[in-house]
Amino acid sequence: MQALGVLVVDRHPVIRYALSSLLDTRVAWTAEAATSDEAWNVVRNSCPGVVVLELELEGTTSGADLCQQVKAMENSPRVVVFTGDTSPGAVVAAISAGADSFLHKSVGSAELVDAVVRTHLGQRMWILGKNERDHIDVRSVTSDGLPAITRREEEVLSLVLRRYTNEEIAGELSLAPQTIKNQVSSALRKLGVSGRRELFRKYSFQASVATGAGARG
Repeated sequence: MQALGVLVVDRHPVIRYALSSLLDTRVAWTAEAATSDEAWNVVRNSCPGVVVLELELEGTTSGADLCQQVKAMENSPRVVVFTGDTSPGAVVAAISAGADSFLHKSVGSAELVDAVVRTHLGQRMWILGKNERDHIDVRSVTSDGLPAITRREEEVLSLVLRRYTNEEIAGELSLAPQTIKNQVSSALRKLGVSGRRELFRKYSFQASVATGAGARG
């Protein structure tokens, strides 16, 4: 781990300082960037092993676009999205941009550092937040090569990401089970996965609390 460098990208200086201070205890060096343009320059010139990235950035490109740009590089660094936005829209944006891990800003300091190290080693860490079944408002996401998700698919996907079954989704939205099945299949196809098992296996979605009444397998 001595050779590992980490770039922290966030528009808030206090957050950048806090993350850099935490990571300095486990990595060889850290760098900071406040905008997507600054971050891109650091990535090209300093070659960090991991980029810790907020989706909402100032600059010519968004955090998701920067992620996609970084992951398109040869021998690209790992990218950990570290954000307060865990809506399905944000998750889909991170997935389609090629993010390696996704962490909600409610994670503890030790958990964050561990996730960065594990991501560098090739593991995926997708921690969406403490309450897995909270209602979430989904935003439409359109990325290169990813068809736009419809409003109904947004509603369905918001429940899929909270581990609802098709039957539970049908009851929640007062729709026929077959209709829900079709909507789920369409939304997952647009994410580039064949089904729920591949979705959760590939991205290892989990709550911040590993066990609890709200968790669903």
